[in-house]
Amino acid sequence: MLTFAEDIGATPVLAVYAGYSLDGKPVPQDQLQPYIDEVIKELDFLTASADDNRMGALRKRLGRSQPFDIRYVEIGNEDFLGPVPSSYGYRWTAFHNALSQQYPNITFIATTTGYISSPPAVDDHDYQVPLYFIERFRRYETVPRPGPKVLAGEFAVINDDDSKIQNPFGPGRIDYPSMKSAVTESVYRSGFERNSDIVIGGCYAPVLQNIDNTQWVPNLIVFNAGVVIKSTSYLAQKMFGENLGNFILHSTAANSTMEHQSIRSGQEGDGKLGNLYFVATKRTSDNKLIVKLASVDENDILVKAQTQGSTISNTGVAYILTAGSGVNPSKVQNTFTNPNAASITTTPISVTNGIWSMTIPSWSVVVVTLSL
Repeated sequence: MLTFAEDIGATPVLAVYAGYSLDGKPVPQDQLQPYIDEVIKELDFLTASADDNRMGALRKRLGRSQPFDIRYVEIGNEDFLGPVPSSYGYRWTAFHNALSQQYPNITFIATTTGYISSPPAVDDHDYQVPLYFIERFRRYETVPRPGPKVLAGEFAVINDDDSKIQNPFGPGRIDYPSMKSAVTESVYRSGFERNSDIVIGGCYAPVLQNIDNTQWVPNLIVFNAGVVIKSTSYLAQKMFGENLGNFILHSTAANSTMEHQSIRSGQEGDGKLGNLYFVATKRTSDNKLIVKLASVDENDILVKAQTQGSTISNTGVAYILTAGSGVNPSKVQNTFTNPNAASITTTPISVTNGIWSMTIPSWSVVVVTLSL
């Protein structure tokens, strides 16, 4: 799996067993050491030098001399579940104290903060309906700074019916991500970028589904022996992932009843205007402006944008993923019978003296890239 992560250019998050099983029985505090020792062996096998470490040498004998690049390790998984979640207090402490001393360059992630204080990072899991993610666009704006970093380690729309917000796992669960799923997940994902000082990253889950042997729906990529289906959620995440900036830019939006200078942080116009959500970044490696927009509006929206202080005139590109005008976004899914119901299209964006405009389609994800 780690070589697969390398092949696709992903950053792996390694999760290790922390003494709490599905039967809900935690390992007693005085019996944890063998489990900690096993994790140390695992991390040595993955990250240690092959020249002066026994486990590193074993990795080399098995065909891999170069250590893996492991930056994040999660201690446990969903330890807030089960009958004895409070046991995470002593289990996290024992594992983290031992591992952080031995591997100071790894960020260790907690699965809950309910019974511990100030971990380096915590993992959030959310499987929900579209409305849930729209309403949590500003979720990470309210996280205290300084404080634990956040990994949105598992998130996905699993039910397109907003009325099922109290029980999204019940009736109406979708088999494939829809355009409605992809757009609202992108609203949520925009919040990650806007708060990247504290959000490590986000992971749609699950990623892979063999259609002939499965236990969970929906999934990011569905396949069988002959076909691979790239879901709408995959396409939206691809657009975001392939267009990353390294500086967050201040961006506001106003309508005819507003003025930009009156917009305050966290209020209407800051990151969202009506049903349009957005984030702007700059990539310094090639001096690109990247604007990401997600529209949950039933109508197209005309956007006119200006890069403050810019007089550049050139041509950029917009990447567009949309359900199509007048189409129910819940009905648009990439499936085995219709694998390209939704696809990414491109259109040129003409910039004159730093000003450009385009029509954002209804229920769409749009990424605009411009040279500065």
